[in-house]
Amino acid sequence: MQTDRSLAALPMHLMLAMQPWLALRSVSQLSSEQFQGLQTSLLSLPNPGELGVLWQKMLNDPQLRTAAETEAKDRVTSFLEGVLRYKETPYTRDVTEFPVVLTKGSSRLLDCGGKQGAPLVLLVPSLINRYYVLDLTPELSLARYLKAQGMHVYIVDWGVPGETEQGYNCASYVSEHLAAMAEYIKRSDDQHLTLAGYCMGGLLTLALACARPDLVNALACFATPWDYSVADFPRVALPEHELVNIKKYIAARETLPAETIHTLFHLASPYAFQNKLRDFQRMKAGSHEMQDFLAIEQWVQDGVPMTRGVAEDCLIAWGQENQTAKLQWRACGRVVNPSQLSMPVFIAAPTEDRIVPASCALPLAKLCRNVTVTQPPCGHVSMVVGKHRKSALWEPFSTWLKAQTA
Repeated sequence: MQTDRSLAALPMHLMLAMQPWLALRSVSQLSSEQFQGLQTSLLSLPNPGELGVLWQKMLNDPQLRTAAETEAKDRVTSFLEGVLRYKETPYTRDVTEFPVVLTKGSSRLLDCGGKQGAPLVLLVPSLINRYYVLDLTPELSLARYLKAQGMHVYIVDWGVPGETEQGYNCASYVSEHLAAMAEYIKRSDDQHLTLAGYCMGGLLTLALACARPDLVNALACFATPWDYSVADFPRVALPEHELVNIKKYIAARETLPAETIHTLFHLASPYAFQNKLRDFQRMKAGSHEMQDFLAIEQWVQDGVPMTRGVAEDCLIAWGQENQTAKLQWRACGRVVNPSQLSMPVFIAAPTEDRIVPASCALPLAKLCRNVTVTQPPCGHVSMVVGKHRKSALWEPFSTWLKAQTA
């Protein structure tokens, strides 16, 4: 499977990523009057303290503008070199796809294999990212690792929303697609079934576990958002008039394009994009580090549009109204309430996650009765496919799975 990276959303991100450095570059053009104006504003504070003293020293340093200009030039240069190198470095994802055993609309159920009678695991990705982060390369594959540990593994591929899904929201994907897939798996081999959801996929698996505990024996949620009201969640609480405008924007479209979603993630962490391209510029050609970077970046840019209903759930009902933590979100005709679960639950909330901060994910754990929590020192994506993936997630999750099915 290969993605044409020339068609990805890189140009828009390039434009956005350049802005901080161009702004810094302009520091050399600031007049003395502007610098003095900033100084006056600082010193007029009730208690300027050390900040005012430090600023005074900076203003009196004749090398300030030269140092700032040099640093800005260096950063812009390394970033642009990284962009050019990335665009010119070929990469093809060379992985044999698992067989499709069930199709529902645009969604597919992939059977990764395993022995008959082995414990069952259904891996569920987010609706807005491709499934293959769970099977990125033969080495970067949680699915293949779990299969090697004796599990029978399946993966949900949500695909790109088609005609069937045009009226879907997140709950529709649970009731119409995910439930059918779990039913198929249990009919095929009625063994212990664990649903394991990544990011938004965790909310979808949680919804099915609450509505259909007859299908699910255990639940795992990796970097799954729950309480969107926490201070460090990357969101902006919008006033009502702006919410009305966003709702109109969403309502006027059948789908929210992947480029728009990319931009929202970029704005949530504006420095991440240029930092990783500067890092890429320094990587050794042909190294495992470079190949892993290309594999992950291809997945990041291979986005999926949201249906109107999914966009309303993610951006309004969850992100603005916090319906999950307020126990107002419903799926399969029931409130999604984790405190009603009696099954074992595994929660991974990485401590360096900037997309779903641990403070957003951990409140979910507090509501579960029989819960195991791990907090690996890594980020949202690196927990699954980073260099410390085995110690961060793969091994702890496998150990927990084996304990549930012993």
